[in-house]
Parts: sequence; C-alpha cells; structure tokens
Amino acid sequence: MSDVRLSAPPDRGSYRTGFATGLGVVLVAGLVLAIVDVVHTGVVMPVLGLWALVALPIGLAIGIVLAAGNAQWGTGWVRGVFRKLREEPELDRAIAAVLIAAAIAGGILAYGVARLSLMLVADVQRKTTGALLLGVVVVALVPIFALAALPLYRIARRVTAIVPAIGPLSRVVLLLVLAVAAAVAAGAFIVLTQLDYQAMNLGSIVMPALLPVIATVVGLLAYGPLAGVRERIPSRGILVIVGALLAAVLPFVGLRAPSDQVRVTVLDRSYLGNRLIPRLRKLFDKDGDGVSTFFGEKDCDDHDPSVYPGAPEIPENGKDDNCVGGDTKREAVPQASGSGATQAPASTLSGGKNVLVIFIDTLRYDRLGFTGYKRDGKSLTPRIDAFAAQSVVFENAYSQAPNTPRSVPSFLASRYPTELALTGKKGTNYPTVLDDNDLLFEALKTGDFKTYGITSHFYFCNREPDTCPDITWIRSNIWQGADQWDNRDAVGIGPSNKDIAGPRIVKKAIAKLEDIAKAAPDGGKFGMLVHLFEPHSTYVEHEGMPPITEHGTAALAQKYDYEVAFVDQRVGEILDTLDKTGLAKTTTVVLMSDHGEGFGIHRVGGEEMFFHGRSLHREMLHVPLMFRVPGVQPRKVPDVVQLLDLAPTVANLFAIKPPATWQGRSLVPALEGKPLDPRPAYAEMVRVGDWEHESQSIITADDKRHVIFLDNSDWEIYDLAADPEERKNLATSDPDAEKLKAQLTQWMDRAKSTPSAGGTPKPPPAGANP
Repeated sequence: MSDVRLSAPPDRGSYRTGFATGLGVVLVAGLVLAIVDVVHTGVVMPVLGLWALVALPIGLAIGIVLAAGNAQWGTGWVRGVFRKLREEPELDRAIAAVLIAAAIAGGILAYGVARLSLMLVADVQRKTTGALLLGVVVVALVPIFALAALPLYRIARRVTAIVPAIGPLSRVVLLLVLAVAAAVAAGAFIVLTQLDYQAMNLGSIVMPALLPVIATVVGLLAYGPLAGVRERIPSRGILVIVGALLAAVLPFVGLRAPSDQVRVTVLDRSYLGNRLIPRLRKLFDKDGDGVSTFFGEKDCDDHDPSVYPGAPEIPENGKDDNCVGGDTKREAVPQASGSGATQAPASTLSGGKNVLVIFIDTLRYDRLGFTGYKRDGKSLTPRIDAFAAQSVVFENAYSQAPNTPRSVPSFLASRYPTELALTGKKGTNYPTVLDDNDLLFEALKTGDFKTYGITSHFYFCNREPDTCPDITWIRSNIWQGADQWDNRDAVGIGPSNKDIAGPRIVKKAIAKLEDIAKAAPDGGKFGMLVHLFEPHSTYVEHEGMPPITEHGTAALAQKYDYEVAFVDQRVGEILDTLDKTGLAKTTTVVLMSDHGEGFGIHRVGGEEMFFHGRSLHREMLHVPLMFRVPGVQPRKVPDVVQLLDLAPTVANLFAIKPPATWQGRSLVPALEGKPLDPRPAYAEMVRVGDWEHESQSIITADDKRHVIFLDNSDWEIYDLAADPEERKNLATSDPDAEKLKAQLTQWMDRAKSTPSAGGTPKPPPAGANP
C-alpha cells in the first residue's frame, strides 16, 4: 500500500498533525469519562489523576500510530484507506476474507483455551501449574491454527463475493461494525445470564472500555460534522501539548496523601479506583511485603519487610511491627486464651445419650422467621422456628471466620482461625487441618461415642477414592475422630455452585439414624454432624418455590431466601426422623451455621460484598446457634457467645474433659438458666491467594459495639443497637473509640500458640531479613 497515494503527500507538518490528532481525541475522551467519574464520586483531583494515567499512554500510542501513517501515506490516510476499499472491490473482498478467516480461527482457539482453562487453571490448588501447562499448549496451538486459517481464507473469499458493500460502508467496515456489535451482545449475554452480574462492579468494567469508543466518536465528529469548529480553534497543537503535560502532572498531584475519606471514596466508588490503585500500590511497595505507602496505604516502615499492618507484633523489639499502637510492652501482651472449657463449673445437666449437630452453610441469623423475618407475608422457616421454640437459643452468637474452610475447623477444634495447626502454602484457600488439633469427634471418642459425618461437598473430601474419585486436590483432614464419614456424590467447586445437595444428604442422614435406632432404641451413644449446603451461593431455584420476581441485588436476596426455605424443609425431615425413631428423647440437637452472607451493604477493597468470605461485618458473622437438650426448658439467651464455644459445651453436656488446646468456653450454665461471664466475640479474616486482604474484629461483651481493623490500618466502629446493618462508621466520632481500638489491638497482639497457614503472621518475602 506504500506505493499507492491515499491522501496528500506527507510533510513535516503531517507528522505533528497525526500525533496531535491521536493524542488529542484520546485526552478529550479521557476528560469526558473523568468528569462522569468526578460527578459519581464527588472527588476531583485523585479521579482526574487516575484517568490521566490511563488516557495519556493510550493517547501517546494512538498519536504515534497516526503520525507514522501520515509519514508514510500523508495526511488523511485513514479516510483514504476507507475510500480505497470502496473504490476497489477486490481489495475490499481480500481484506474482508482475511478478517473472517482470522476471526473463525481465533474464535476456535479462544474456545479451546477457555475449555483448557477450566480443566487446568480453575482448580484453586494448582493454578500455577495449570497456567504453565496452558501457556505451553497455547503456544503449540497457535501455528496450527495459523495454518488452518489458509483454507478458511479461501472459503471466506467466496462468501465475501456474495456480501455486498452497503452504501458508503465497505465490506471491511461492515464486518468490523458487525464484529463490535456481536462482541458487545456476547459480552452482555455472558454477564447477564452466566455471571452473577449483581455482584459485579459493572461500572469499573464498562467505563474504561468506553475510552476507545468515545475517542473514535470524538475523532469522527472532529473530522466530520464538526470539522469547521475544529479548524477555527487556534493553536490546536499547542493545546494538545498543554493537555498532555497536565495529564502527566495530574497523577503526581492528585494521588498524593489523600485523606482517609477521599481514599475510601475513590477505592469504593471510582470506576478506576479499585482496579488501578491496588496495582499501583504493588508497584510502589519498596520492601516487597505486600503493603506500601502509596495513596494512603499504611505501611509504617516501607523499608522493612517485617513491618506492615497485620504483621505479628513482637514485644519490645524497638519497632511497631503491625503498625498499630507502637512497640508493645512485653507485660501488656496476653497469652492465647487457652482452654476456657476446663474452667466450666460442675453441672448435673446431661445431654442425654447422643448429640446431633445440624450444620447449615451460610445461614444468616436475621433470615429466620422466629427473629421476625418474613417474605411474602410469612416466615420462610416454620420448621426451624418450631425447633427454636423447643431450644435454648443464643441470640448473639458469632462466627470466628466468614467462610467455611476457616470457620469449620475453628468451631470443631475450638480455636481461633490463625491459631489452628494447618499445613499448606501460605494463602491456601483450603489448607489441611493437622492432627495436632483436637476436634470435637476426637473428644467424643474419649467418651465412647460412635461418631458419624454426613456430608456431600468437596471441602470434606479427604482424597478417599470411594467418596471423591474426581477430587484429589484437597485433603481437609476434618474427619479426625469419625468412625464413619459419608461424603459420597460430592462434586467439585464449579459444579457445587449449582448443586442441589440437600435431598441426598438428608436421605443419607435419615438412613443412618434409622439404622442406629434399629441397633439400639436409645441410640447407643452416638455423635453425628450433618452438613446442609443450601443456601450457599450460587443460589439455585428449587421446584415448589415461588418464582423469582425481583431484579439486581433484590433478586439475589430473594433467591437466597427461597434456598433458606428449601433447607428448612430438609431440617424438618431430619427432625421428623428423630421423632419417628424415638431418638429425639435421648438426643441433644444443635442447629447452627458456620457464617452468614452479604448482599452489597458493605465494600472492602473497593468491591461490594455480595457474598461471604471477604469481610467481617455483622451480616457475615451473626449466625444461629441453638441447643435442644432433653429435659431443658427453652429460652433465649442474649449473651454474646462464639462458635468456638460449641465443642466445649457439647463436651460439658456429656461429662467429657475438654482438650487443653480448646479456647472456647462451656455454655452449659446458660442452658441451665444461669448467667454467663461477659466475654467479647472475636473474628479473623485471613489473607488468601484470591483475596489479598485480612481483618480482625471484636463484638464487645455487651453487644453494643462492633470494632473492625482492616489490613490497610483502617478502623470501623459500629453502634449495633442504633445501626444493626453497620452503615455508619463511628471510628472518628465514638467517644470510646481509642479504648475500643486498644481492646482489639491487645487481642491481635496476643502470644499465639500455633502459627496458621494462610493467615497472619505471613512470612517476609524470599531474601528479606526478618
């Protein structure tokens, strides 16, 4: 094409014109989007700085391309290309055929890569290896598909002979327009039908993608209908240079030392904030410890990799290791809490002969009918409501972690998540629970209990080929102390999101209970845990439930509610079996959940918390915990308690000495109607590979305040009585803020008995001097 004159011959001015045009239209487009973002956030300078960081390099690249084109073919070469395509049908057909062949071959390659990604990379335990294998396969496939494109080109040439140019649109332009439209339609289809788009920050995806679109529109207008306006603007080149200089300066001015309010607003609301700032923080992390000082991140010594928010605090070592409260004095650091259970007062209360723990995944306390929640004018949980009326209900029970792989071992081992003995690489989502932990079933075994686990979920897979033949990447080792653990028909992570596991789990549980009753009418002393997976996301619509009528976040909540109603029916089937077999008379039944769920009320790291696992707000931690004990009067207990009190309470009910490693306390006094010593509830969110944030929190013993410490040294304090949904942060206005912070800080600085995989403390990077 270099031999063909497409426009006026190039001259020195044409280079500058091309460069100024490319840079100018992109800067104008960036300014338009930045103004929209400023209106959206109410923050000016940092937002302008972020958009300048994106627009300037793209504008420079486009400017260089246009300048090079002008140098080769002269000013107006882009319009010349389109004119030439219209004037030369054979050239138009040839290029269109190339595009069609490339699109088909590329589409097949992309589909193959996507399928391979699911097989090689989706498994959370082998992402690195899978990604490496995927890269090798893709490199090998590229030349094969390049060769395959040759026959596709020949076919496409025949097809393009049939497709005519439409008016001023050549075949190439028509294909490009259709391709863009198809890509937008396909993207919208995937987002709306295949993804939980309610949980996605669509603005942060759509707005940056609009930059080239708006730049193209600006260019078409400037050289089309508004060409006269453009030509009347004096010193256009100088204006572009001034704009580029401003864009270069804005990030340095706008992203320096923001206030806490500005920092949080930009991270939470800006269309670029939660995407770009975390990457810039990694870039400016001088000591490689994962925390920097960029844009208000609070590494108090960015030259020492052992000092960062969330680091283990070492008393009297001359530095503030965790950037909270200064260097701790040795006498101020409490030891790990040890066994509160061994201090339980003597009691004549008996739990009967057996214990059954019905463990419902992801069940929020405030979604139960007896707490006052209704949908469609009625309670969704009539069976659980009836059970609560027969039980001692702990109204303020809190989980110690916001997700299953941290909460389950925590309440079974009665230890805080970062004090569990775990194995596995730091940041592992599903670490193995070491034998050093003393789990509930192991304690029951010392009391001559027969112990059974009834589940059907990948987390409980233990590399046992008869229960999980296709899930070999996980060994939770949560089976410790179990005589039998039936985890048949468990599916992997992806399929589990659409799995309806409840009916088959309940069927197995009923069969086991009936077998136990046949062998011994009173149960013969057994302990059983039944895990019901619903209402875990992604929420599934169930036959017999009302149709989903809501949209957006409200639809998520509605689907969740109907899953709660579905699991309520499954609970009823288990309770009916206890009644039918007579086991109800001799069995203590515990109904509880491991964590709650969120529906977008809060943000962490700039992302809305629609689902669990990534924050410690109350909706994630407040869970049901109720005990139906033979002969014990039902009541409601308002005291603050923790899930790690579950195991010591069960042990106390059956006169079993609790292991010394347990850190919870027995709640038997409350079952007897006696007061409990006031104690706060603590929780931890550990850092894992796909969520590089950690957090600690405390619910005060009077259940009046919730204090949360985030890994970037942010504090949140909520008044639970006045603000149960935790919408107003009182960290800077609560008169007791410093005292509350100190209480949580002291617990964070406690001397831990066992380091934990995947949580604090995290090791310094390789080569660092601790």
